[in-house]
Amino acid sequence: MPDPNLFLGNLLILLGALGVVAGLVVLRFPAALRAGLAAFPRSKWPGWILTAVCVFWVSWVIRHAALGRFEVVKPLIPVLAVIGFGAIVWFLDELLAPRALGGLLLLLANPMLNGVRWSDSAWRFAVVLIAYAWVVAGCILMLHPWAFRRMGGKFLASAIWLRAAGWGKMLAGAVLVEAGLWHLR
Repeated sequence: MPDPNLFLGNLLILLGALGVVAGLVVLRFPAALRAGLAAFPRSKWPGWILTAVCVFWVSWVIRHAALGRFEVVKPLIPVLAVIGFGAIVWFLDELLAPRALGGLLLLLANPMLNGVRWSDSAWRFAVVLIAYAWVVAGCILMLHPWAFRRMGGKFLASAIWLRAAGWGKMLAGAVLVEAGLWHLR
C-alpha cells in the first residue's frame, strides 16, 4: 500500500499549483476568461472531449471492478462504452460541456478521498473539503447544467469580484502548496 502521507503531500502541492495557476489566469486574462466561460456551456468539442474522458474512466473502473454474477458482461464493456458515448453526445447534446465537467468532478473526487483516507495529518481535511465541494458542484452541474451559466454570470458580473476571486484563488493555492511542501519535509 502506498504511503498515504506522501500522497497527501503531493496532492496538496498539485491542488495548490492548480489554484495558483487558476488565480493567475483570472487576474491576467479576465476578458478571455469571461468569453470562454460564456461560450463553454454550448461548446461542442469541450463537451465531447470531457464526455470521452468520463466514459473511458467509468468503463475502466467497471472493467476492473468485481461484478459478481455480472462478470460475463466485462468483455462487452468496450463496446458498451462506445455505444454509451454515442448515445450521450447524440441525446444529451444540449449543455453537454457542463454536464461532462460535472461528471469529471465526481470522478476526480474518488481517488482523492481514497488516497488521503488513512493519512494521519490534519491537512487531509483540506483535501476532503475540496473533494466534497467538487462532488456537490458535479452533482449540480449534472442535474442542472444551466447553473453553470447562472453562477458564471454572477461570478463574472463585476471586475472587482473577479479580481478578488483571482487573488483569493492564488492565496489559497499558495497555502496548499506550502502545506504540501511542509508535509513532505
